[in-house]
Amino acid sequence: MTVGITVFGNGRFVADVTGADLTGSITDEVPADLAAPLRHAFAEHPVLVMPSDGLASAQLLLLAGVFGEPQVQLLEDYRTSDTPAISIITSEQTDLRGDGRRIVFGGAWHTDDSYFAVPAKATMLYAHEIPPTGGDTLFADTTAAFEALDASSRAELQGLRVVHRYQSRRNVNAVPTRSASEEALTPPVEHPLVRTHPETGRRSLYLNPNRMDMVVKLDEAASDRLLDRLIEHATQERFVHRHVWRPHDVVIWDNGRSMHRATADYGDARREMHRVLLRGAVPV
Repeated sequence: MTVGITVFGNGRFVADVTGADLTGSITDEVPADLAAPLRHAFAEHPVLVMPSDGLASAQLLLLAGVFGEPQVQLLEDYRTSDTPAISIITSEQTDLRGDGRRIVFGGAWHTDDSYFAVPAKATMLYAHEIPPTGGDTLFADTTAAFEALDASSRAELQGLRVVHRYQSRRNVNAVPTRSASEEALTPPVEHPLVRTHPETGRRSLYLNPNRMDMVVKLDEAASDRLLDRLIEHATQERFVHRHVWRPHDVVIWDNGRSMHRATADYGDARREMHRVLLRGAVPV
């Protein structure tokens, strides 16, 4: 199988896979001549787009396994009992344990699962059903954003750590109410403000506007000023790529090198995405 990689824009942040028959290739396992180039491409490109003709849940999990180990999703209300490693994200979902309001998953800039002590390494999202227009996903290159800071700004961030919470005082997007057992699994945690990629050694801003609570050792006002400045910097147009979904697209992204945000501009049309998280390591 000849797998090609087409890079979007001038950087290496996002790439599209060409020449791969995902549907036909993924049966009991992913062939080595497909798996190897996919892994190599993902190491080079933090966001990888893989067109498909449609994948069953078992195929999606096999494909995810090329890049890492799928993990069980935290929120029981948004997954199915037969595939607990896949969460179902739809336009009709509401806060079932809370006030019943509509939940737009990922409607604000964030990176997945930063409120865990060991956040997910990567996220894979499959477009099961997309609206006629709208519903795009934006991705921000947090490696390029860090490298674009001047030397004094980079030095200022050295060694800083941030408290992440499921329900942060800075939350900008409504999140589902957790069960008591889910709360027990996700106490507040600390992570570095700058992460180092284990393979490339490049550093990236580790930002989650929807979960970051406080910079450790700064007062609230100073913490807010610093975080707001970094978020504004990292989400400039020059660092952002917009993915326009096609039916059955599969997109995987590295949570340590990016942020993302869903757009909810499709009115009453239906949107259903299937999400797989890959087990990560403690951020450094």
